[in-house]
Amino acid sequence: MKNLRFMAWGLALAALAACVNLDEQLVGTVTTTYFTTPAGLEAAVDGDYAQLRDFFGREESFAVTEFGTDLTTNGDQGGYQFENTYAAGLNASAVHYQFPWQSFYRGINTSNTVIERAPAVTGMDPAVKASRIAEAKFLRALSYFWLVQMYGPAPLPLTESQGASNVAHRSPVDSIYLQIVKDLRDAITDLPVTQSQVGRATQGAARHLLAKVLLTRAYHPYSYEAANTDFYLSGPTFLREAGATSATDFAAARAIADTLIQNIGGSTYQLLPNYVDNFCAPMGARGPGSYCNVATNENNAELIWSVQFTTTAGLFTTDRGNALFVQMLSFYDDRQGMARDCNNGRGFRRARPTLYARNLWQRWTDSTYTTTLDTRYDGTFQSVWLANWSNSGACFQTQGASRGAGYTVGTCGSGGLPTFGTNCTNGAAFAIGDTAIYQPGHMVGQAVRQAVKYAIYEPCNAEPCPNQTTVGQYDIFRYPTMKKWQDEARPDFNNLDGGRDVLLMRLGETYLLAAEAALGAGDQAGARAYIVTLRQRAANCGGCAAEAANRVLIVDATHMPATIDLEYILDERGRELYGELTRWLDLARTGLWHRIVDDNWQASPSHGGFFNEAKHHLRPIPQTQIDLTAGGTRAFPQNPGY
Repeated sequence: MKNLRFMAWGLALAALAACVNLDEQLVGTVTTTYFTTPAGLEAAVDGDYAQLRDFFGREESFAVTEFGTDLTTNGDQGGYQFENTYAAGLNASAVHYQFPWQSFYRGINTSNTVIERAPAVTGMDPAVKASRIAEAKFLRALSYFWLVQMYGPAPLPLTESQGASNVAHRSPVDSIYLQIVKDLRDAITDLPVTQSQVGRATQGAARHLLAKVLLTRAYHPYSYEAANTDFYLSGPTFLREAGATSATDFAAARAIADTLIQNIGGSTYQLLPNYVDNFCAPMGARGPGSYCNVATNENNAELIWSVQFTTTAGLFTTDRGNALFVQMLSFYDDRQGMARDCNNGRGFRRARPTLYARNLWQRWTDSTYTTTLDTRYDGTFQSVWLANWSNSGACFQTQGASRGAGYTVGTCGSGGLPTFGTNCTNGAAFAIGDTAIYQPGHMVGQAVRQAVKYAIYEPCNAEPCPNQTTVGQYDIFRYPTMKKWQDEARPDFNNLDGGRDVLLMRLGETYLLAAEAALGAGDQAGARAYIVTLRQRAANCGGCAAEAANRVLIVDATHMPATIDLEYILDERGRELYGELTRWLDLARTGLWHRIVDDNWQASPSHGGFFNEAKHHLRPIPQTQIDLTAGGTRAFPQNPGY
């Protein structure tokens, strides 16, 4: 964390049957009585936050939220492409489903320890102590919310666990939601509006999370829950607080979101004027046009809450940096004029946007492609790579002189670059800063490609896109690079310990939660109004001449439907939140699983994929949890289909 101390320890949940010494703590050899002191309580809360970095910022957090959805499919690298195709490798032994399970339960036990022990702590300011308890409740609610969405029924320990145990059982979904709602409502009472240390939970963070929790609960019970209440629910019907119903959940979710949107109760959140200002820091010249008006993005008026990272020596543990920046980068560092560098990233080429995703944005005002309409595409994806082949230093992988010589017959390679035709002999040398690769986002034709010295990649406009292009189209190697999480502040070009914060809650999503809740409550006009605000913000281009006209154009009858439905809201969430660790959870909440079959070619059974809604609406319980639980599958059953 930038201002909140980094801690690398956490308290283990005994239900995981992991023998962990609960006395372990970075300040030295202490007893568990340390946690009943003011310093010990502060350390425990810091450790509770630190647990979040065991999941968020790791490959696992991307893999279980964005991969294999309607918007994101696989690139050429990565040993877990089965998560995109839903093949047999997606099973109870897959490590990506063990990590969140273990990480969140470690955090839950730390939260339980704080909540139980804090009342006995003396010599501490009562308001600070109340805030720390509230922070622990917020973090416990966050962990349980992720667990119940991903795994369904799950253990619900609410007391500190010391030592190993092989006794565990799965609590029903509705009882988990009851506890989450209770924790968040308790937390809102005692959390401050602002915190002196960036990264600590606030009232706004708890309200945003509660709005999302209630919106998600409003869709319950799902058909699979109603058909098997003994497994999923605590009774024949979905249990809520007295008087609460699905309808009141929708209404309450909207009302709570409105407290943030309307700045009720001391909140001071505002949408940034330009969408891309949320992600300005790594933009550089990756345009066309960055539209950035601010120097940094990590602490601003739109940000509600984030998981903190840093590259400052002494404040982080090696291999625990934010490595999300590598997941959605395409291949660039084998092209003429290019070398791997910190600015463009270390591309793992794990994932790429689906054809459906690439077509979501109404990028231009018309077919001449001259005026940008929705800036969110350029705020999300990189389209320009500038020649850097001879730069030196830790952040540049310097190449030989031949890399800057330009494309000739000898350097074109398979398929030919940059023309993909008979002429690959222009050979003009690259100077540092020249355009080396360009993805225009539309077809430009052979003549344009032959007139320039750089490589142009045109869209693949029909599935299946090629595995390796021979005509200059997007393929599994080269495709739009998601640049939101790019991190050029790393110490060298191969370093994976990024320092960017993971932005988990921002006001842009709060508007979308309010819109979805309004729609669920039957208020079509209200839902539309929230979305209009976001779309008009998306037309802002940093004060360009077309801005005022585009704010009108982007919400007219041609660009926005008269009737807002859930499908449209999911599209708008894709435009606003692409890559922000929400998509699989969005599909799980709304039940719009058909979008995977319809929009992800590789996952669709019609094209060789294996997605099956009856099975894949939940993630598999880690097999290690079942094996180490007394009674095995009888006491701790696996989710259906696994």
